[in-house]
Amino acid sequence: MRAMLLAAGLGTRLRPLTARRPKCLMPVMNRPLLGLWLERLAAGGAERVVVNTHHLAHQVHDYLREHAPPGLEVVVSHEPQILGTGGGLVAARSSLGEAPFVLANADVVCSAEPASLLERLQAQGAVAVLGLVDDPRFNTVAVDGRGRVLGFRGETGLEGVAAWRTYTGLAAIHPRLLDHLPALGYSSLVEGFRRAIAAGEPVLGLDLEGFWDDLGTPRRLWALHRDLARGRQPELAGLAPREPVVRGEGAVLEPGAEVEGFCVLGPGARVEAGARVREVVLLPGARVCSGAVVEEAVLGDGFIARGHIRGGAHA
Repeated sequence: MRAMLLAAGLGTRLRPLTARRPKCLMPVMNRPLLGLWLERLAAGGAERVVVNTHHLAHQVHDYLREHAPPGLEVVVSHEPQILGTGGGLVAARSSLGEAPFVLANADVVCSAEPASLLERLQAQGAVAVLGLVDDPRFNTVAVDGRGRVLGFRGETGLEGVAAWRTYTGLAAIHPRLLDHLPALGYSSLVEGFRRAIAAGEPVLGLDLEGFWDDLGTPRRLWALHRDLARGRQPELAGLAPREPVVRGEGAVLEPGAEVEGFCVLGPGARVEAGARVREVVLLPGARVCSGAVVEEAVLGDGFIARGHIRGGAHA
């Protein structure tokens, strides 16, 4: 099995955290999303994974050199100019080969098995099978009663469809889908889906069970940590912390610091004596100074917190 992880994005919705860290390296309980996906794909039988890069690419390349799972071939497809979800696939086509492959957005966390999508694609001769969930916040995919994707929100002729669903960023793709995308330059994967459907190619949807979310905003990144700390996501039990305070390498919680709820300290992060934190995530090198109060917030790489901070992301 081969797979591609889309990791080139600018992470605009995650700003200001992505000013210094690419979104694919955002940590969940100090474990970068990209690493979680590589481990999962390797465990699921993947032999080669292609990772596209653009924003802060050197960080991604360094991470892959140091943390690629043993036995998994990781190929980097660097994009000097960002190519989008469609153009990125086209640029990586030679590395992906001619067999169907798994595709995932690197900022997605889910409990579904990618192989189930690949199995349906191969069984039904589809050009793509999209992993779907019913999430009213993002339902833009029109699906009929047989699970066939009819189109996307905003298109005409979709009145009375059986269901609207959210595309999870997880899919199985046949390489012939790429024939429906421009050979060069920026393009969207949805553009390819639309053209394939218009050409009569079967694009299918598969409802995924279990947990799904994309960590596209700081609030959702923080909320996932909160839910894991409170044991609310049994499908992600492997990420749940054993203790309220999670410490990365070199992280320090000084005696006299006060913690309420959970506190995740990235590598080299510090909460000084006399500081008070409640349900916070500190990325590597962040520091909460003595006398500061930080509540329900995410502090970015190297950020120094003083005074009273409540909510939001700070970098």
